[in-house]
Amino acid sequence: MRRFACPTCQADLFFGNLSCLRCGTEVAYDPQALALVTVRGRTPCANRESIDCNWLAAAEGALCASCAMTTVIPDLSVPGNLLRWRRIEEAKRRLAYMLLRLDLPLVSRAGNRLTFRLLADETRSDGTVEQVLTGHDNGQVTLNVAEADDDRREAMRLGMGERYRTLLGHCRHEVGHFYFDVLVEEGGRRAAFDALFGNPDQDYGEALKRHYAEGAPERWEDTHVSAYATAHPWEDFAETFAHWLHMTDGLETAQAHELSGGPDPFAPGPVEPLVEAWGRLSVAMNAMSRALGQPDLYPFVIAPGVVRKLGFVHGLLAERLRAAA
Repeated sequence: MRRFACPTCQADLFFGNLSCLRCGTEVAYDPQALALVTVRGRTPCANRESIDCNWLAAAEGALCASCAMTTVIPDLSVPGNLLRWRRIEEAKRRLAYMLLRLDLPLVSRAGNRLTFRLLADETRSDGTVEQVLTGHDNGQVTLNVAEADDDRREAMRLGMGERYRTLLGHCRHEVGHFYFDVLVEEGGRRAAFDALFGNPDQDYGEALKRHYAEGAPERWEDTHVSAYATAHPWEDFAETFAHWLHMTDGLETAQAHELSGGPDPFAPGPVEPLVEAWGRLSVAMNAMSRALGQPDLYPFVIAPGVVRKLGFVHGLLAERLRAAA
């Protein structure tokens, strides 16, 4: 993500700032200008007061482009759900920043709109629990709001043997399924996809059962960015899509803060220079994190087989960038 400055005094601001700590100017994010602008004379998101959304909206009382994607919010009468909603929307705004910057469509040709439902597990009258499963279905992303609790999310990460689990990672992964439909299926790229990722028409339910029963195959790191990516070609694409967003957002942020050089991560061209720059940066990030007694920030190794898949995703998105230019 790029750096932001106060429109009044030019002090550094963070992406989520509601005001400038130096001069007090109230600000909001304008996704058209890719900048934080003064709220004065503009229309803030209707969720500004309730969940600290700092984006602009198109009309008085309307939601911003990011908040408008959420069609179901958690029950706010439940203690803690307001904070969970706020945390999820904060992560989703970072996702929306990238989707809008890349000029990615939010509606498929088939008419499926990218939306989010934020739901919680429910306890039935008999004491059993109806669990909400995070997932995607024809543009509708469902997130279990328990993921917003650090202790619950970490417990799930450990229980499932995952290296990485974040709210932003969930958002990026789940929209990857939507953009498989939009960019691969509707974009006429199935043959190239199948050659790299495999046939996605294989039974998804059976593939997941096999994955959870048997785990990832030996030497999966040679061809997949995560163990979960081995479960099914759809999951492989969603994981690769998410990691492309991790990589490009991380590189842009490092370059904006003069911590890394390398090519513009959003410029059309081969993916290999980006992967090389990301490799150097992620090694340095992990070393710094260890120096502070924390686990690796990016606990993954990008093998040549994964680079080819990242190149496929990079090609799909570079085409969008050329079309938007």
